[in-house]
Amino acid sequence: MRRRTILKGAAATGTMAIAGTGLASAGGDGNDELDAPDDYPGVSTREHFDINWYGSVELDEGTYSYDHRGDWAKYDDGDELTLFVHGWRTENEDDGDINGAYTAEKALQEQDYDPTGAVYTWDADKGGGIDDGWYEAQEIAAQNGPKLANFLLDWQASDGRPVKLVAHSLGAQVACSAMKNLRAWENPNVVDSLVLVGGAADNEACAVDGEYGPGLEYAAGSVLNCYKTDDSVLEWAYSLGELNTAVGESGVDGTPPANMTEVDVTSVVPDHYSYPELKEDGGCMDVVVQNW
Repeated sequence: MRRRTILKGAAATGTMAIAGTGLASAGGDGNDELDAPDDYPGVSTREHFDINWYGSVELDEGTYSYDHRGDWAKYDDGDELTLFVHGWRTENEDDGDINGAYTAEKALQEQDYDPTGAVYTWDADKGGGIDDGWYEAQEIAAQNGPKLANFLLDWQASDGRPVKLVAHSLGAQVACSAMKNLRAWENPNVVDSLVLVGGAADNEACAVDGEYGPGLEYAAGSVLNCYKTDDSVLEWAYSLGELNTAVGESGVDGTPPANMTEVDVTSVVPDHYSYPELKEDGGCMDVVVQNW
């Protein structure tokens, strides 16, 4: 059974557990994802965080540290790097992280855009309790900001090819936090383009006078926000957990950054999980490529 089906059933019962807003679950078991090769390249901060005995997030690795995963040399054949940032509850053990990124890369290739694809994989599945670890995951996402920002600066210094970030669901908070850090460090236009798809980040925070807006405008050449007004996952999970509205459900509340384009994909994308999938499965990577 697909995770999206499980989620709909959970929503119907009125449970508070906000399960399943990750980029994707594992491939090969009935969902729309492709199975990534085991050595698919990426940046990893897995096991950099832990939850202590009283439920608080602890950083076990350095504030700016990150690891490489997979075989970069084997798959590094594009003129640009597209880094996919997955969302909440996406697991590493079942390859949900790399399968989701690999599927998104193939969806871009379907649109005749063929970058070097890689995953940014983080501890999105830590924590538990009545909220299924939602608040711990948000804190971990925010603390991944300086880690992702540091990787982007290292890439800029050592490689120099343009970088495009595609962030899904709670991965939007990872990416927005990275842009916030890059602005604080006075590093403009580090990212060629940032794409938010079904972003589980506050719609007011992404405005020019919000927490993330100034960083989005400063550190990215362009920002694309693909939102779905009837995204039942964000409507239920994010709104219920935050008592607010996600940028992936309504677009920016306020004045968007000058470099941001917003596209309503409600009629194109069938559900929260389909944004990064192949076109036949309802993905919107064609919209992404058209706006790059």
